[in-house]
Amino acid sequence: MGKSANLNKNDILIVPDIHGRKFWEAALEYPGEVIFLGDYTDPYPQEGFSQEDAYKGLLKIIDFKQQNLDRVTLLIGNHELHYFDKHFRASRFSSQYYEKYHSILTEELTKGLFQVCKQVDNYLFIHAGITKGWYDQYQSILQSLGNDLETRLNRLFIENKEAFFEVSHYRGGFHPYGSPLWTDINELYYEKEPFDREIIQIIGHTHIIDDNPLIEKNFVLVDNIQLYLLKNGKIEKTNREK
Repeated sequence: MGKSANLNKNDILIVPDIHGRKFWEAALEYPGEVIFLGDYTDPYPQEGFSQEDAYKGLLKIIDFKQQNLDRVTLLIGNHELHYFDKHFRASRFSSQYYEKYHSILTEELTKGLFQVCKQVDNYLFIHAGITKGWYDQYQSILQSLGNDLETRLNRLFIENKEAFFEVSHYRGGFHPYGSPLWTDINELYYEKEPFDREIIQIIGHTHIIDDNPLIEKNFVLVDNIQLYLLKNGKIEKTNREK
């Protein structure tokens, strides 16, 4: 990780969708808080990474988390959801690696290492993003699950994974809204108002070709194979290392 990023252990390092790539390994040198946005598995074949690359990379990420439980957060993406239960299978699902990934995500020693979201002040780190439509559907249930948004969403995932396998027509599904693991960027663009005006969501899931993040009033999309810092209330790029 380059010195030009002017790293500070009080900043938050953000790691977007990995899919077997190696760029995340620069995070191993970072001394502060690190948040992975999910999608460690299911590489894109055209990029030259294999499912075995992704599996070995995930093991390395888990070791990183286990060595730094207080400062590393591993979020769940839609490409992990279908390894919790093959009922949720979607694109690039691997039957060959299902049992290996399923064990990591569900066995007692490692299942507690993953969560759906992480909130820091008014920033919500989550794989794909929450729309008001999806949130309103589950609002009464969520309110019964805890005193804060992070607790509520993480508990809902434990109790009702089906709620997170809702996919809108933007992604080939039939639900009126995508879930926080499946929301398409167009859903966030076109909604009339956010689910919470005070929250800024930091998301991956929708790949962008541009080298810069997509910054809107209530969300920041960072899925472009680049590590980012949340530094003094702003999103900054670190040096690109693929």
